[in-house]
Amino acid sequence: MFGMSDPNQTLSQMIRYFEEQRYEMVEVMSSEFTAMLLSQKVRDAATQTLLVKGLRILTEVLSQRKKHKLAIKAASVLQRERKKLEKILLQSAPQLLQKITPLEEDLMRIGDVYAACGKSRKAVKFFLRAHKIKPGNIVAMLSVCQSEGHATKRSKTLAKDTEIAGPVILENGQYWLKPEGNRAVQIDPVLSVLESCAHGYPECVEQSRRIRQECSDISEGITAANVRLQSAMDTLKPKHDYYEYS
Repeated sequence: MFGMSDPNQTLSQMIRYFEEQRYEMVEVMSSEFTAMLLSQKVRDAATQTLLVKGLRILTEVLSQRKKHKLAIKAASVLQRERKKLEKILLQSAPQLLQKITPLEEDLMRIGDVYAACGKSRKAVKFFLRAHKIKPGNIVAMLSVCQSEGHATKRSKTLAKDTEIAGPVILENGQYWLKPEGNRAVQIDPVLSVLESCAHGYPECVEQSRRIRQECSDISEGITAANVRLQSAMDTLKPKHDYYEYS
C-alpha cells in the first residue's frame, strides 16, 4: 500500500502529489492511509496526528474531485478524530495543543466542502464558527457573504473586519488585506461584496472607497506598497545624527 511502512513518508508524498494536482493518486493513497490508521483501535498522539492530517487531505481531494457525498463523510470523520486528538493531547501533552492546526482552519475546510456541493446553509454555520473563534477573520466572513449572497446583512460585519485589517498592501503584483493574526485575502472578492451591498449599508461604501483610494495611492507612489512594514522600518531609523555633535 504505497510504502505505508513509513506513514510520515507516505503523508509527505501525498502532500507533494496534491500540490502537483495528481488528485486521483492522492485519493487512492489517502483513502488507504486513513483506513489503515482507523483500523487501529488504540492510537497514540503521534498516530492520531497522522490520521487527522490524512483526513484533511482526503476531505480536500474528494471535494476537488467533486465526490461530494464522500467528501462530507470524510469531513465528519475529520471532526470526530480531531476531537479525539485534542483529548489525547490534553491528557498526555497539553503543551502541544498550541501546535496543531487551528480549529478555525478545519472549520473553514469543512465549510468549503459543504459550499462546494451547494449546501450553503450548512457551510455558513461552519464559516460563522470559524469567525467566532477568530474575530476579524475576513476570509471566514467573506465566505459567509458569498454563500448567503452579496446582499446579506452580514456584509456589515465584513466591512468592520475590513476596517480592522488595516491598510491595503501591494505584494507580488496584487493588492491584499492582511489582518493581524488572520489569513490574508486578495481585495477583489472583498470589493465585489462590499460594492454590491453599498446601497444598503454605509459601512460598505466607506470601506470600498477606502480600499480603492489606497490602491490608487500605492499605484501613484503616494504611499508605500506596504505601509505597515514601512512604518516599522522607519521606527528603526536613528532619530539623530550622532556624529553631528562630535
